[in-house]
Amino acid sequence: MASPPSLYASEFRFQPVSRAAAVVLLASWLAACGDRANETAAAPSTGAAAAASPASPAVPAVAATPVSPAHPTAAPAVAAVQAAPVKLPLAVQGVAPAGLTVRIKGAEVGGDATVLDVSISFANRITNSTMLALADTYLQDESGAKLHIQRPEGNRDITIREGQTLEGQLVFMGSVATSARQLKLVFNDGNQGDNIVAPGLAIDVPLPAAKG
Repeated sequence: MASPPSLYASEFRFQPVSRAAAVVLLASWLAACGDRANETAAAPSTGAAAAASPASPAVPAVAATPVSPAHPTAAPAVAAVQAAPVKLPLAVQGVAPAGLTVRIKGAEVGGDATVLDVSISFANRITNSTMLALADTYLQDESGAKLHIQRPEGNRDITIREGQTLEGQLVFMGSVATSARQLKLVFNDGNQGDNIVAPGLAIDVPLPAAKG
């Protein structure tokens, strides 16, 4: 009697596998095993690293301390206080034989320059003009210091024509103390008073006490 056909033998048939395909299958299986092994090893190591590195506490900010300069700036020097100029009323007159008349009506002292308010006239039948500052012309203070005249531009010798009267100011380069009591105004130092070209004239100028 013949044996019945086997069901299992018909369902499971082994197909022959080539060598190359076997190598590929083996490599895929090894790679899958390696990935699982790496995942298993990485999990505990990551936890250990997290446990070994606790969060560092925040460091409080430190306020910057200003540094003093090595050479501190010196305090500014107190400026010297200079007294304001003082105007003094005057009524002084001087006359030279050559026909020159000088009237001093006021003075301003105590400033960088000293100023005289003057009225100057010249009358002479021989010459048409004369010069007030051809030679040295200055204002002398009580100590003997000579404050020379500031010569005007365009009329450095201060020429005045015959029959003319000049009203204005004579400015002398330098300061006279407000405590001064005597000045001397000198025109054409060294010349004689009858010199019609540049007559010499010296006038004593007493100063009243400044009202304070």
